[in-house]
Amino acid sequence: MAEYVGIDLGTTLSGLAYLKPDGNPEIVPNADGERLTPSVVFFDAHEDVKLVGSAARDGGEPDRTIFQIKRHMDDPEHLVEIDGKKWTPAEISALILSKLKRDCSKICGDITDVVITVPANFNELARKSTIAAAEMAGMKVRRLVNEPTAAAVYYAHSQGVKGRILVYDLGGGTLDTTILDVEGDNIKILTSEGARHLGGSNFDDILLDAYAEQYKKQTGADLFSDERHRRRVLQATEDAKKMLSKLQRVNDTVANDQNSGIARIDLSREHFEKLIRNMLTRTVLLVEQALDSAKLKPSDIDHVVLVGGSTRIPKVKTILEKMFGKVPKSCGNVDECVALGAALFAKKSAKIQEVCNASYGTVAMVYNAKTKEEKLMNSVVIPKNSPIPCSRTQVYQTSEDNERIIEVDITQGEDEDAKYVDVIGRITLDVPAGRAKGCEIAVTFSYDENQRVRALIVDKQSGRSKEVAVSYKGAGVLSEEELKRRSAHLRTMRIE
Repeated sequence: MAEYVGIDLGTTLSGLAYLKPDGNPEIVPNADGERLTPSVVFFDAHEDVKLVGSAARDGGEPDRTIFQIKRHMDDPEHLVEIDGKKWTPAEISALILSKLKRDCSKICGDITDVVITVPANFNELARKSTIAAAEMAGMKVRRLVNEPTAAAVYYAHSQGVKGRILVYDLGGGTLDTTILDVEGDNIKILTSEGARHLGGSNFDDILLDAYAEQYKKQTGADLFSDERHRRRVLQATEDAKKMLSKLQRVNDTVANDQNSGIARIDLSREHFEKLIRNMLTRTVLLVEQALDSAKLKPSDIDHVVLVGGSTRIPKVKTILEKMFGKVPKSCGNVDECVALGAALFAKKSAKIQEVCNASYGTVAMVYNAKTKEEKLMNSVVIPKNSPIPCSRTQVYQTSEDNERIIEVDITQGEDEDAKYVDVIGRITLDVPAGRAKGCEIAVTFSYDENQRVRALIVDKQSGRSKEVAVSYKGAGVLSEEELKRRSAHLRTMRIE
């Protein structure tokens, strides 16, 4: 049985790696001999089988095929309905993880404890859903690790480098950029920034629009009329994107399913780069934000490391080279390095200092001495990029006489305006009657190694207190009892 196992549960591709006895990580192929498994699930209507991977991707029934479920891991209301049964994003992800576990157990033996990677910008619900998915697949999550951190661990290990590393991770669905200090086995995360819904699939959609526009001009008809044909054309645009990373120009022949004619699509790399210019500019702004957060200049970075399939786009390397004055380096196979790093992380985690990926606080009435006005604001208790695990305390005062109930909202976000942060939990505490305003309430937030938040409030006058873990409500959030029930059911399913 492999002791150290890492899993990259990706938006478009997923992989599993284990640490060999010689201390080097190795990707474990799936049952089809593929080193990576497409993160796609198909629900067969006739044989009660759930196909995962390439077979699912090529199934041809879009209403029974689930793509990119990772993009919905933070949505408690997102449910996928197939044959009258509703599936949560965690359950769909559990099917993918079950496929990896079952296939790879033939080489690694039974897999129980794992490290799973997540985007640095994943919120608390998305992280909780990832852990739930692993549990349903029969695995215990030893640790969640941010994807760029895992990639940096692998890069430092494989290249034997040290110094300050900036990881630029542009995958199928997300962008993460992380800055780390590396000294041997000791790794310290300085800062992480990221964006959801910014990755290769967005570039594919842009190319799809370009295809549809050219087809319309040449034939006067729409290129696709339903989701099934859209998927087929989308595959063609993805292939064109990959070819434009090697060639200056591609030509493609496409037709719709209404026999409206054939169009010859001509696309240059230069035109493609113009189409995605704004999105690439967003990635640069996030890199600059990471540098500012760490109080660093581009010249302070020793190594720029590329991770994720979308970094194969030549323009990505060009803009980063111009920004840093050095050629970015690919982290081996850019699609595999996260899983490989996760396996290494499983053994080296004690030597890696991570940071909090968002700010956590509460909504409080704050007095402005200049305007002499009180305003409801987001008061940060744990700032973003604080080393973890950590615990911080802020003291607040009650604002009204005779308050009997103290309510403390747990917020996620950096903005001072309470309208622009997410309320991810709430604590309610009963206090004695007859109190004047101005009673002190101590609020303590803690953030653990798996990026989960707990909150404690203490009424300093009465000594009463209450502690809670962040909890979510929504159709897609499973109770512990329901999680166990669905885990048992999932293990009886036929997954191929």
